[in-house]
Amino acid sequence: MSEEKMEYVVENKPILVSLKAGKKYAWCTCKYSKTQPYCDGSHKGTDMLPMIFKADKDEDVLLCACKATKSGPYCDGAHNNLEDVYGEASEEEVLSMKNSVLVEQDNGKALVNGGAYVLTPLAENDQVAGTVRYQPVIAEQDGATKLSLHKLTISPGTTPWLEYKGVDTILYFVSGSGKVDIAGTEFDVSKEAGIYVRPGEAFRIITDQDMVIYATACPMITELSVSDENDTKFQSDYAERYVAFDLATASVMADRFYQELVDKKVKSMEVTQFIGQLPKSRAAMHRHLYEEAIVILTGYGRMWTGTKWAEVKTGDVLFLPHRQEHSVECTDDDGMLLMGVFYPSGSPAINY
Repeated sequence: MSEEKMEYVVENKPILVSLKAGKKYAWCTCKYSKTQPYCDGSHKGTDMLPMIFKADKDEDVLLCACKATKSGPYCDGAHNNLEDVYGEASEEEVLSMKNSVLVEQDNGKALVNGGAYVLTPLAENDQVAGTVRYQPVIAEQDGATKLSLHKLTISPGTTPWLEYKGVDTILYFVSGSGKVDIAGTEFDVSKEAGIYVRPGEAFRIITDQDMVIYATACPMITELSVSDENDTKFQSDYAERYVAFDLATASVMADRFYQELVDKKVKSMEVTQFIGQLPKSRAAMHRHLYEEAIVILTGYGRMWTGTKWAEVKTGDVLFLPHRQEHSVECTDDDGMLLMGVFYPSGSPAINY
């Protein structure tokens, strides 16, 4: 086969396609096809064969184009490791957005393109219940359709019983340590960790220090139920709930890393929670097939969404709607640490 066919190799990023239930597809494995990500017969004369698969349902998916995936035909994020540096904004892309408008915060929120926003939670918006102050930072009224996010500020003592009724609840501990009592079963918790509360379980926080916690509830629910009594039971068939950050088990993605905390390994099938580190850089514009919330744990920078951008800093919350084009830029010499959650579940390395 002549080398000239290599010019048909697509970029090292996945391709969004719409699959039809019951239909068979032939995914290109050789890189030579002109009809990526599907086979066009260009593999003839090689020892490569396409992968034939059948769609289980009508859905939009990202099929691998770099052919490095271990989950073929689907993208698993492997394209991010084909270069030493994570895909950064090109000079052309930076130039194309030089006239983007800086959006300043109004009452703590900077609303950018497509319903995306940057929010600085204001204490004046807190509701109070015993030793917990809480406020929604992503909710239906903000344009979210899949996930909701609350900031919980805990004072020393024991909170009332808290519950997002009937949905998955994922907690992330920004600061402090203590115990989480899930329907009568206690877990020791500390910062940079997550825990999964299953539908039908109430929880409370027991601590002798101040704590900041973010609670994700999916599917969408914005009402936090507060009670002095617990009438729920711990689902002991799902004993593993708590996952702490461990750099040794983090996934490397070019010049950055991430670790999935709460995900399918603790039977959270709908929501994925992760912690990630960004070096000083500006990522190329990209999209996800999920709705995403990001909390900036340390560092500062900017969020770009096309014709608008906003400043971000430690403590800010970012909301990114499904398929919204965006780029997070870190301008801090020390890098940026962030926590993210998204629905439906998957990998934070998969984008297009």
